[in-house]
Amino acid sequence: MLRSVLCGVVLCLGLVSCSSPPPTPPAGPPPATGPGAAQLADWKLTLPTVGKNGNADTVNPARIAPPWLTTDAGDNLVFWAPVGGATTAHSEHARTELDNLQDFPAGAGPHGLTASVSVGQVPSGGQSVIIGQIHGADDLSAVPFVMLFYTAGALQVVVKQQQSGEQHLDYPLLADVPVGARFDYGIRDNGDGSLTFTASYNGQHASTTAPLPAAFRAATVRFQAGAYQQDSSDAATAAPDDGARVTFYALQTAA
Repeated sequence: MLRSVLCGVVLCLGLVSCSSPPPTPPAGPPPATGPGAAQLADWKLTLPTVGKNGNADTVNPARIAPPWLTTDAGDNLVFWAPVGGATTAHSEHARTELDNLQDFPAGAGPHGLTASVSVGQVPSGGQSVIIGQIHGADDLSAVPFVMLFYTAGALQVVVKQQQSGEQHLDYPLLADVPVGARFDYGIRDNGDGSLTFTASYNGQHASTTAPLPAAFRAATVRFQAGAYQQDSSDAATAAPDDGARVTFYALQTAA
């Protein structure tokens, strides 16, 4: 039986073998990528290494700093904070954490922090890591204000009620978020005397609103995000692989 095949501009009979390369498939959408290094110019980075002043070192503006802050194959930011790392002057806990360079007065207007995150490792002591904050700035630079904790699979926000002391209120969001699972969170100063905290995981959604404590109204504050592990074990005895590892797939601040 005779068949004809067009190969280039040559007409071939079925007795002759001719072939052509398969057509190139249409290009699909580009792969989704994380925040990556490009966004770091808006932040300062605190590292769990000793700086010139003897406390935790800082990098301003932030940059990728292996092994503490790296990017994975998807350009997502991966934070590693060992239990035995250097600490800031006012904390017992080592961190690898970003401080946003844009301060704002608490309660004076809407400001929000949103992120998509997975916690890949928690410290063995307490299994807790802070992954997002509203933190004091300027004269209150040593004062945490709003802290979002991931503790043994549970998400909870702690809001300090005074600029000094331990008085605080707790706002639970989600439970049973496994280590390694991706979830979203939001921390928002609504600008009307209230704060809103949100979290979403696997079809579960949580949202709670809290009053802005009077002690922090008009105080200069900033957003922070990263791996602020909460085990204060002695650096000399801590295992080098004990700590918190957190991946950020998205990270955004907005007024």
